[in-house]
Amino acid sequence: MYQNYSDDDNVNLSRRSVLIKEYTRVGTEMLTATMNSKEILKTDLVPFLFFRQALEMGDALSILVQYGCINASKPLVRTLLESYFQLAYLFNENEERKSLQFLYHYEKRKKEYYEKLAFPERGGSFFEKLKKDKYIKGEDIGEDQKKVYAENVRKIESILNEEGNREIAEEYLRVENRKKNGRVSYWYELFDGPASVEGISIKLNEASLYQFIYRNCSSYAHSEDIIHANLEPHDEASFGISALRDVRQLSVVTNDIFLLIERVCMLFLKDKVESKKPFAEKFIPLMKEKKILTERLKTEK
Repeated sequence: MYQNYSDDDNVNLSRRSVLIKEYTRVGTEMLTATMNSKEILKTDLVPFLFFRQALEMGDALSILVQYGCINASKPLVRTLLESYFQLAYLFNENEERKSLQFLYHYEKRKKEYYEKLAFPERGGSFFEKLKKDKYIKGEDIGEDQKKVYAENVRKIESILNEEGNREIAEEYLRVENRKKNGRVSYWYELFDGPASVEGISIKLNEASLYQFIYRNCSSYAHSEDIIHANLEPHDEASFGISALRDVRQLSVVTNDIFLLIERVCMLFLKDKVESKKPFAEKFIPLMKEKKILTERLKTEK
């Protein structure tokens, strides 16, 4: 139950897939060159990893587009947008402190995870939550493995208590005490930051990306917006469910991908790359091809 593509469909899929792949390739070259050009500090890791995450989404999306998996691309487009938003917020100001925020929050989340495994008698442990699970009812991990997780907790606590994390730890505690649920959900909440991805988009004056791309991709990822995208009219009175790999939204979805992968590459180029010109020159032909393919959407309408 797959779509039958015309020759034009195959050419269009190929051109769009190749363009996404080329943005990803040049972006990867840029990341590698930047990492090799300097001594990498602890706080450098965060922007490098956010950019890498965006590039990995681009790599995967180029493959999905190549095979016509357009609707299935939407969850990855959302992840690509989240990576862009967080990287842009990181670069907006106080990059070093925000990097420490991210790393501290990451360690806190790991600690909570290991605690739920190491101490089954505590409320909220995985053992307590899975007691009635029909597949692993009453099962628990071995004592030796619990000791490993408990040791992981000890190591993380040592990291969290380092002198360099004191400011972040104090702010973390302040936010926990302020919130009703006593939980910091996102690293960017600290120091009166946004409380959501939408909040980041507003902070960056890029709310349109959230309202028109993130919302659309989220509704599909949550299996809510699965009606109009998957129905195919036969005539005025009847319709059917479209075959898999429906490409009717090809231009809309891939144009969103072009916009985001280009924007995240330009952001990294501007804020992290010292020798900008060689990479800027590599992006120019990609931007020209993007303009040609994006203009097609206007004519298709």
